[in-house]
Amino acid sequence: MKQLKGILILTIVMFVLTACAQTGQEVQSNQPEQENEASAPEDNHDASPAAEANGGDGTLTIYTAGPAGLAEQLADVFSEETGIEVDLFQGTTGDILGRLEAEESNPITDVVVLASLPPAVEYKERGLTLAYESPHAASLHDGWYDDEFHYYGFSASALGLSYNTNVVTEPPTDWSDLTAAEYSGQLAIPDPTQSGTARDFIAAFINQEGEAGWELLEQLKENGLQMEGANNPALQTVISGANSVVMAGVDYMVYSNKANGEPVDIVFPKSGTMITPRPAFILESSQNVEAAKQYIDFILSEAGQEIIAEAYLIPGRADIEAADIAVGIEDIPTLEYDWTYLEEHTQEILERFMELIR
Repeated sequence: MKQLKGILILTIVMFVLTACAQTGQEVQSNQPEQENEASAPEDNHDASPAAEANGGDGTLTIYTAGPAGLAEQLADVFSEETGIEVDLFQGTTGDILGRLEAEESNPITDVVVLASLPPAVEYKERGLTLAYESPHAASLHDGWYDDEFHYYGFSASALGLSYNTNVVTEPPTDWSDLTAAEYSGQLAIPDPTQSGTARDFIAAFINQEGEAGWELLEQLKENGLQMEGANNPALQTVISGANSVVMAGVDYMVYSNKANGEPVDIVFPKSGTMITPRPAFILESSQNVEAAKQYIDFILSEAGQEIIAEAYLIPGRADIEAADIAVGIEDIPTLEYDWTYLEEHTQEILERFMELIR
């Protein structure tokens, strides 16, 4: 995993502009995708003695991109171990960034968890994050956390070709295989204006492949490639049989559904894909700094990382194994991309892709 050398400045803009149109949570696919109509957590101004010891009002507020179920489990175990109450708001990365933008003059949350790394880098550059060196930092994979400890990639997902095992007898081995006639009208991709992972993949794919990448995307469009909402709705079209394959689908949703008996599996293209760390960070405006630090420590601890592995995400720590059903990161070919290139070209790539696919 390469060290980040740049940031996607326009990531925040695109996410904020599309946040209002996004209703689906980034959830585990063994649970129905829910519309998120939750209001922002309310300010709690009544500080108890325990709250004062934690440096705030006693309730730790966390804005988190799913999966649903995982966020609740982490919060519940953390509360049991520390006695600190947690107030959660869950949504897509776009939902969260839109809410943060709306609350910029009066920040509410303490900790932010996203499904895409570049926005965390942007927040650091804007001076909105708090540096905290967790004692577990050295256990994380190289390049998965900020050198100055402003954010931590505490988990990750790998993108691949998710397919229906009842429909596809011989799964594709690379992106180019999807041009075959057998997949005509049966191809989906998550909408990159809703899915940060899909957006990052498209930019990285073009970075590696150049114009040849655009030619392949044009061929896939001719073969019926269409956007199907965020990650979970796209996968559900494959599980139902409406599509055969999802291009650039997240692995943990596939593993979760497969474990529940759904006819779905995933392969990782031999020419390379992305493994995307999911960052957690403390806002500089946090009123519960000590509690927030404890939460970061918890999700990076062995106990927290085991919970993450059980949810089929790739643990951020190198010494924690992924779930048995998952493919280890050492066995996943990765794209050759440069974050500086992505910083400079993601917006134009996204615009060209949307014009092509729509």
